[in-house]
Amino acid sequence: MKIEEALLANSVPGWIASDRTGEVQDLHSLENVNWNFPAIWVMSPTNSSLVLGSSQDDACIDYEYAEKIDVGIARRRTGGGAVFVDPKTLFWVDLFVPRGHRLWNDDIGVASIWMGGVWKDALGSLGVDTHIHNRPFVKDSLAELVCFGGRAPGELLIGEKKVLGISQRRTRKGVRFQCALALEWRPEEWIALFTDASTKGLKSAILASGTCVRLDRDEVLRGFIQALVRS
Repeated sequence: MKIEEALLANSVPGWIASDRTGEVQDLHSLENVNWNFPAIWVMSPTNSSLVLGSSQDDACIDYEYAEKIDVGIARRRTGGGAVFVDPKTLFWVDLFVPRGHRLWNDDIGVASIWMGGVWKDALGSLGVDTHIHNRPFVKDSLAELVCFGGRAPGELLIGEKKVLGISQRRTRKGVRFQCALALEWRPEEWIALFTDASTKGLKSAILASGTCVRLDRDEVLRGFIQALVRS
């Protein structure tokens, strides 16, 4: 089932849902122009990119190697470490919640807990047992390098390994949640995009930091939309 068909078949009352297709940097650069209603954007990237956090130093990147293997280097407007985005191994959804909406929360430390709850419900309905990180941000040198090395409120783990990352960008109009669910976890394919100096002593930690759900993209979308309706 195409994403557009799935969104139509599983509409969420009160939400504007759409599929956004394009190169990774272009998708990150898109701006929501309608904050009258909450919105869901299902992102369909057409290329592979390592996406750096808004303030992450790109001195850690081997640009020559990235060009050699045809992987872009992009930057998002939310913080945290790098995320590898491609059409197959990551399921990416952005949600926009206007200020004043029932799901809006002024406290950034708890604002995304509900989001993690929706994802936990969705994955549970698909047979994947996860738990929510509902404690403060956990950030160290590993988290500064790669997103899945840290822990933020609302994010999901299987055991001690992250499977869902959530970041926020808050403005006077509302909040943009960026959700990244690992369908597959193959960091050995992109660790080499970092310079040896930046990953010294961290390669094994990166490999061990995340895991994946091994679910089909379409069934994840249906499960998520249905869980959002129930929330």
